[in-house]
Amino acid sequence: MKEKLKEITDLTINELLEEEVILPSEYFECFDKHAKLSEIEINDESFEKEVDDLLLNEISTINDYVKTATKSVDSAASLTLDAQKAIKENNSDALKKLYTQIKDLQEELQNISENIYKDYLTNAYNKKWLYHKYLADNSKIKEDSILILIDVKDFEYIKKTYNKLISTNLIIFIYEFINKEFNKEGVDFEICRYLSSKFIISIKNDNYNSVASLIKNTSSVLFGTTLKSNSGVMIKPNYKYSTLSAKKDDSFHEILNSLMKKLEA
Repeated sequence: MKEKLKEITDLTINELLEEEVILPSEYFECFDKHAKLSEIEINDESFEKEVDDLLLNEISTINDYVKTATKSVDSAASLTLDAQKAIKENNSDALKKLYTQIKDLQEELQNISENIYKDYLTNAYNKKWLYHKYLADNSKIKEDSILILIDVKDFEYIKKTYNKLISTNLIIFIYEFINKEFNKEGVDFEICRYLSSKFIISIKNDNYNSVASLIKNTSSVLFGTTLKSNSGVMIKPNYKYSTLSAKKDDSFHEILNSLMKKLEA
């Protein structure tokens, strides 16, 4: 049910993305439409119960994160006091021991961060990372960059015609392929899975032509490959893309809207 709700939410956001103002009634109407297309009746009692169970599980997960984070904060406070004491007493043995503990704590915090900000499927960043880490508080671009919007072609068709596993493997393959090709070129980039079939790539590069050439070549090489499922289904992986230069303090949503329009042009 959680995956189905995510899917309906993504479809709703994608449809309303170009709207400057989205009223709650408009969002609900659009969400209801996509729920019915997915053969889910949101006013049904069984659906409400599943949502209640989902919320309880989400709350439980959040509580676990809070407990882990609180424990880590307490550990950090204790380590800080111990480090101050060891430095004051010039106790090198104690400092060596504390260094090991600090490294362990750093790994714990890294794991918490990855659980929160990484996409469960591809290991790309997720929307939480985009809005909490990448963008400024007012959803403005933090620094000059080049943004690429990737839209995996035929994703919904493949999922409906064959099965979800094949479409899922397609998304993973394309993400890993782009990641490998960009790393090979030594590009300073970050990838976020923004919607089910859409990625946003941010590149720290002021040469627009070189970035445009890189994504074009990557697309061409990708299309030259063929995926074959265990059931014998043959798929040519491909994506549409659009590219724009973004300046510091530009509105992310205006940039995204422009990228969407270029994608559909």
